[in-house]
Amino acid sequence: MRRIPSQIPSAVSRLLQGHVLQTPPTWYTPALSHPPPQLPPYQVKQRARPPLPSSSSHSTGQFYDTAPVPSGELERRDKLRGYKQRKSKPAKVFYEEDNVRRQFFKDFPYEALRPVSLVEGQEIDMREKINGLEWERLEQRGEYPSVEDCVEFVVNLKNTQGLPITEAYEQATEEFVQLRARHQLATVGAELEARHYGAQFKRDAFERHFDLEEKALDSLAPKSRSPATASLSARVKHRAQPRYQWTNSLSQEALPQDTFTGGEAYMARWRIPAPVQVEGVKKEGDLVSLLGGAGSEAKEGEQQAVQSDELDFLKAALNSAKA
Repeated sequence: MRRIPSQIPSAVSRLLQGHVLQTPPTWYTPALSHPPPQLPPYQVKQRARPPLPSSSSHSTGQFYDTAPVPSGELERRDKLRGYKQRKSKPAKVFYEEDNVRRQFFKDFPYEALRPVSLVEGQEIDMREKINGLEWERLEQRGEYPSVEDCVEFVVNLKNTQGLPITEAYEQATEEFVQLRARHQLATVGAELEARHYGAQFKRDAFERHFDLEEKALDSLAPKSRSPATASLSARVKHRAQPRYQWTNSLSQEALPQDTFTGGEAYMARWRIPAPVQVEGVKKEGDLVSLLGGAGSEAKEGEQQAVQSDELDFLKAALNSAKA
């Protein structure tokens, strides 16, 4: 790397301290005694431009440091370079609540199905709601907070307490789930208590749907049957199948009728059948006899060859002993 003269002695001293160089160069001591001069910093000089021609609108006979760009010059350069036309675009509007709300409905999609009272929201003054440093718990907005309260609580924790957006979201959703669970248990307890004291409630949406379904199924029953049997047959979805009784004994039909032969009957089926005997035909000329004769002749030839080899070996051994 190229260095300026004033940096060379200091660089060599660092190399000597790190034992990269064992002995200093010859010029090291004179350079420390007489360091090179410091170069002055580079200064940009202001040079005036020549005067504009008389035809220009800025021709006043004075010098200008910057030359004006004529109209349409930038577009012409972009066209030559193949750039697209410059279009002014508005700045993108960004709200942090939108990202929090989008993530909330990903984690709790069924909250979008809960009914919301629009009339009550118009009568509540937003200025009276707690906010800022005083808002430390989601319960301060009510025991049944809405989704918007949870989203505002996340942003408030991030801005006032300096928490990261992930920790603020985790804390807000945890408190939101606890409040909803508490409200659900309180609702179930109140309903059971009211039924105990004789209160009667209307049939809910699911029960009304089942009633309509049974009514539609009853209309499909044949007219010959009575209404009671028709409704009963329409409600039956399946019939119970009979269960078979399993035992550890076999019936006589499943047992084999023949006696056990230990596999001899099976192997007998694989034996070669006896040759067909025809009157007036010699037995020696059939295929079985030919195969048998060929086999015996081959065995006799092998025995003779073995005997001849043994005799040759004995003769060779005796001759070597005599010699």
